[in-house]
Amino acid sequence: MFKELHNEGYLKFYLKTMSPLSIKAADNNDFDPTVPDNKFLRSYKDGKLTVVMPGSSIKGVFRSRAEKKLKGCDIFGSEYCGKKLSSSMDGKERYKESCPACKMFGNTALKSRILFKDAYPIGEVKMGKRKNVAIDRITGASKRNALFEPEVVEDGTFECEIKMENVFNWQIKVLTEILDEIDDGYVVFGGITSRGFGRMAVQNVQFTMRYYDRKNISGYDDYGFYIERKFDREMLREKLSKLALDDECFGKVEFDETL
Repeated sequence: MFKELHNEGYLKFYLKTMSPLSIKAADNNDFDPTVPDNKFLRSYKDGKLTVVMPGSSIKGVFRSRAEKKLKGCDIFGSEYCGKKLSSSMDGKERYKESCPACKMFGNTALKSRILFKDAYPIGEVKMGKRKNVAIDRITGASKRNALFEPEVVEDGTFECEIKMENVFNWQIKVLTEILDEIDDGYVVFGGITSRGFGRMAVQNVQFTMRYYDRKNISGYDDYGFYIERKFDREMLREKLSKLALDDECFGKVEFDETL
């Protein structure tokens, strides 16, 4: 938990499948011939079992892309921020000494500012199975007796929500740029992506920004305890278009800006 809450952001959008989506469940029954080789992950929503894109998977995709854009630290190397930060540092010091990606998504010594909810489908979902064959990495040919048939979402729309706490404008810009890169096909979800699976389209983007320590800002509604404003996708792009992703913005630690 943060000692002080300066702002909150709520980014909501839909992810519409543009190609088959495969997210493998962990409890596949390999001994039941009637069950697909790789069942799609399911969870309960409003008392009903349904397919789901887990928030942890969505966060992993966003973080991976952000690390490439921002040149984040190597989480498996000696320069990983979580290893370098000392427990004797206060929160601001740990934040300041972290790489830009860790400043957004956290590490073992720093809380994440970006929280991802599980994404459940809206309306009907069309399921299917796709036959695939494993490839021998040495010969490049198909392996014998290596046919597998994963269960996929052929057509469906998932409702996604990202909550932000104590975020800076540059962090919001990174998220919006990743949304654009999802539309462009540079960011994909799930498994078997090398065969074209996991393409998604972003729809119905809505962003709400709330400040707890600001007053009398043009365009914001005053609710007494906080002020709030809603943005659509184009408004966000316009607001953030002139913001450069550079060391100056990455080094910010004081909340002296508004969107």
